[in-house]
Order: sequence, then C-alpha cells, then structure tokens
Amino acid sequence: MIPGLTHMRWLARRGLEVCLFCAVILLCIALYVFWQFSGDDIDFPVDCAVVFGAAVHKGSVPGPGITRRVETAVDLYNKGKVKTIFLTGGKGSEELESEAAVMQKVAMRMGVDPADIVLEDQARSTWENLQLTAPLVADCTSIVGISDRYHLARIAFLADMQGWGNFRTLPAKRVPNPLFETRAAFREALGIVYYSLHGLLTLF
Repeated sequence: MIPGLTHMRWLARRGLEVCLFCAVILLCIALYVFWQFSGDDIDFPVDCAVVFGAAVHKGSVPGPGITRRVETAVDLYNKGKVKTIFLTGGKGSEELESEAAVMQKVAMRMGVDPADIVLEDQARSTWENLQLTAPLVADCTSIVGISDRYHLARIAFLADMQGWGNFRTLPAKRVPNPLFETRAAFREALGIVYYSLHGLLTLF
C-alpha cells in the first residue's frame, strides 16, 4: 500500500517536530557545558589532582591540551595546593607513548617530584579515565579534576554516574582558540547525550 499525500505530510511534520525537539535538547545541554566552564568552588589545599589526557602529537610531542592541563596542575603543586598529581590517559594506535607518560615528562620538566606523580595509562575515554583512576585515588580525601573548561561538564556528569562523591572540577588556566572550543563544547554535549541514553538503556 502506497501512503497517501496526507499521510506523507503528517509523517514529515512529525519528523520535523522530532528533529526540532532533539535540536533544542542538544542546545540546552551545550548551554550547560558552557555554564560549567568555570568549574567548581574548591577549598584548597586538596590531597589529589586528576589531570585528564589529551592529544599526543607525532614523536610523543605533547599537544597543547596536555600542556595547558599539566601546567595548571603543576602551578597548584608548586603553590602547595595539591599534594599528589594523578595523570590519566592511554595510548592511541599511532602513538608511541601513553598520554599519561607524556604528561609525566611535562610535569617533571616543570619541577614535580616523580614520587608525587601517579600514572593511569590504559584509559581510552573519559569514562575510563574516571573508572580506572578511581582505585588509585581511594586514599584521597579531597580531589580536583583538571582539564580544559569545555571538558568539565562531561567529566562532572560521568563522575556523578560513577559515584565520585568528593570530586570537584577546575579548568586549565589557559584556553584554546574560540572556534576550536565552541566545536569541542558541542561534541561534549553529544557525549553527554550518548552516556545519558546508554545509562537509560541499562535500566531495561
């Protein structure tokens, strides 16, 4: 049976309504991502900082995201505001070293005592960053997660899903260029949608 013109128009309207609804939801989540740019209010000093990995360039050269994030953690460390730095990030298929190992080199060049650095070098996603780091920070009474500000909303969202009760977020002091950051914020919004849907599906 071939649908009539009226039925086709009805389907088109419903399809448009669904698309508009999804667009509004995504926009609202993106606004939440931007709203979280400043991170949380944190009472320093804290026991531990968790630094989230970013891209490693060819030849194990740290990308700008790694540099921004590690610089922020090291600044806190040098000021006595953080005791131990946890660096989390695995190795991509084309990388020679893990993100965590590259971050460790950056931190040590900036003067951090190797004894105050703990690596988690297996994670391949933000979810795994948190999941695999959780056992390592079990003795930390206060924790701050450090990343670029566009990343903080998803970190906080996933940390809440995993039951990190004593977790706060802090943005890197330096920021990427506005175009990159805007695109990244919308990708983060999509990531939040993905994990929200995944969480709902596990209930059924």
